[in-house]
Amino acid sequence: MIELLDLKVDVVFKDFFGNKNSKEILESFINSVLGFEGDDRVEIEEFLDPRKMRVEVGKPSTFVDLSVKTRGGERYIIEMQTYNHDGFDKRLLYYLGKDYTEQIEYQYHHPERQKAKKNKKFIGWGDLPKVHVVAVIDFHRDRTKKNGILNHREVVETYRFKPEVSVSNNHLFDHWKATIVDLKKFKAKPINKMKTDKEKWIYILNDAPSLQKEEREALKKDPIFQRALERLEMLSSDPKTKKAFESSINDQRDHLAILEAAENKGRRERDLEIAIALLKQLLPIKQIAEVTGLSTEEIEHLKK
Repeated sequence: MIELLDLKVDVVFKDFFGNKNSKEILESFINSVLGFEGDDRVEIEEFLDPRKMRVEVGKPSTFVDLSVKTRGGERYIIEMQTYNHDGFDKRLLYYLGKDYTEQIEYQYHHPERQKAKKNKKFIGWGDLPKVHVVAVIDFHRDRTKKNGILNHREVVETYRFKPEVSVSNNHLFDHWKATIVDLKKFKAKPINKMKTDKEKWIYILNDAPSLQKEEREALKKDPIFQRALERLEMLSSDPKTKKAFESSINDQRDHLAILEAAENKGRRERDLEIAIALLKQLLPIKQIAEVTGLSTEEIEHLKK
């Protein structure tokens, strides 16, 4: 049995969902997670170039994972995020605002549209289509954070703009939406106990490498999940994808090591500041060592 690669790793996530042959797979994921049915179901018209969404987030330049346009003209940005950082909320707003405002430029300057200048029409504010960010995250969010996106207990939460004075959704601005799929909140259960495709998708995203033979066979009874797992099995056995996967894992380890070193440095500087303050209060060195975790020799050195 092929050992499946982890879909939470960016290169696997992009190759799995971002290939044009994966259109129906991505449609199933979006529709299942967002609960779209009937006429509301998303149909992808084209995959857009994600490189225009370049953004710096405390590591080498990264791009939004996936960007698609639906047959209804809406834009969907699909992002896998495994790092927690203070700018996460603002990053979602950045994606929404950048994609929304660049649509006019895209209409006028996209190379494919240069060939059809005679069909060019004026693009007004009313022509700007909706933008929806779907962020799949694999980190714990702070429930007490006040200046940020509200964090409830649901695995999937969607946010929109609403006037403070409105008690209903009558004046809801729905051109910008952000949906967070929080993998850490998902409580796994046996495949045969899962009642929705949403549960199955989140389970696969969360635990693909751990899927047992029986679980794969159960999932493959559904044609769309059969295609999805066959796609992932193909990627997992591809030497180039496996090499890119290992490289990405090593990059993540390096990044986490840098973060840990910075945190350790910050903690040590804080402990030294506390020790100096306690020395000024004439507390015994042994007691200061117990409070800060510093050695008595280090504290003696601070007295000099």
